[in-house]
Amino acid sequence: MSEITVRRATPEDANLIASIATVSFYEAYFEQDDSHDLANYLVENFSPEVIAAELDSSAFTYLLVLRKGKTVGYAKLRDGEVHESVTDRNAIELQRFYMIERVWGTGVGDVLLDRCIEEATSAGKSVLWLGVWEENRRGLSFYNRHGFERVGTLTFPYGDSVGINAVMQIAL
Repeated sequence: MSEITVRRATPEDANLIASIATVSFYEAYFEQDDSHDLANYLVENFSPEVIAAELDSSAFTYLLVLRKGKTVGYAKLRDGEVHESVTDRNAIELQRFYMIERVWGTGVGDVLLDRCIEEATSAGKSVLWLGVWEENRRGLSFYNRHGFERVGTLTFPYGDSVGINAVMQIAL
């Protein structure tokens, strides 16, 4: 695990985050989603301009995970809106949590999630919550293994597609 490190992103990381976000999101969903809906979602949500604006906002915290000095994934925490099914309003959302497929199963996700929990705790939050596509067995298993519990569902519309996400949370 010593080859895995996590650091907070800075405004200079906007292009890097946009790239890793696009690659990892596409890898995660290209088989089941309409290619045009997916491409439009990527452009609208992961452009360097969108990422840069979020990096300038106190509502967002981006974390980059590196393996052997190379960026292989990221997480995005969003403070603010809490889904109605989350049991404590003093919560922060783990809005994005993605790694490139090449590092799945290497412990990178475990290290990054531990850091997300540390960040949420340091911010004085009582709960970390997230939405994960309800058909994402790998993701659901990962979060269950780390102590998250399902508390509800939310819809995730984009393009002509609408996904149903499980809302999961962990008390900190």
